[in-house]
Amino acid sequence: MSVVWAEDLAKSYGKVVAVDGLSLRVDKGSIMGLIGPNGAGKTTTIKMILGLLRPDRGQVRVFDEDPWDNPNIKSRIGIIHEKAYFPSRRKVLEYLERVCRIFGRSESRAREVLTIVNLEDAYDRKIKDLSAGMLQKFAIAHALVHEPEFVVADEPTSNLDPEARSDLLELILKLNREENVTFLISSHILPELSRVCESVAIMNQGKIWASGKLVELSEKFGAKTTRISTDKPEALAELIRKLDYVKRVEVESRGVNVNVVGGVDEKLYEDIPKLAKKVDAKVLGIESGVASLEELFRLAVRSGRGGRH
Repeated sequence: MSVVWAEDLAKSYGKVVAVDGLSLRVDKGSIMGLIGPNGAGKTTTIKMILGLLRPDRGQVRVFDEDPWDNPNIKSRIGIIHEKAYFPSRRKVLEYLERVCRIFGRSESRAREVLTIVNLEDAYDRKIKDLSAGMLQKFAIAHALVHEPEFVVADEPTSNLDPEARSDLLELILKLNREENVTFLISSHILPELSRVCESVAIMNQGKIWASGKLVELSEKFGAKTTRISTDKPEALAELIRKLDYVKRVEVESRGVNVNVVGGVDEKLYEDIPKLAKKVDAKVLGIESGVASLEELFRLAVRSGRGGRH
């Protein structure tokens, strides 16, 4: 079942085309990443999904309804903004209890959500005294007050240090697994997202260039990376480059990273020991995994310029 279904969305601001023929699906229970550089059209897409903007063309459905000015849909969605603004002098618990009353929820829900995000020790702090990481957790608590089924996070980690980003993503994983919340995470900060997103939509210049599960996209673009740890990386790399099914070879100080044509990983595993023997190299380990999001983004956009996927 899809929580979000969008087809051929387009939106312009005067002569500036922000979104151009975008199609997207977010499955129930998933964590999906909407990734791309600043100016790709991610925020405009999110505003159309949330019913805050009307598309110039195309259709969008959230929970199988048109989200535009639809209070029923808004009641089922939580929003985490890139830069959340709250009354800075209000105390954490006091403010969330007020939000609970606005949503018609028991004030006890405020304590529940603060516990979920590990801010139970911050009840009496003023919002202005929260660190950047704590403030973002507070923003999540605020988004969870009305028990949404779907949460949209627009650049949620952009203002955080690496440790705070890691904590925030772990919290998103926890909410997805334990509370069954579906997430759409928009971001241009890619390295950590692969930890939480099973699938991604790669966006640039107002278009989706590719979308799907990370493993599938890695295979589609031949971006699955195999790392070979060895004591003679340069010598081994020279022989690996001669294999006809190898697409890319990158030498590091203690290993070789190899991208192969999809579906021939087993062949590489067979050939490496033979090649190592020829140059008297020790193979200390072979690891295979999906490509980084940065590499997938680069390959998807490059491929899309020659014909979109």
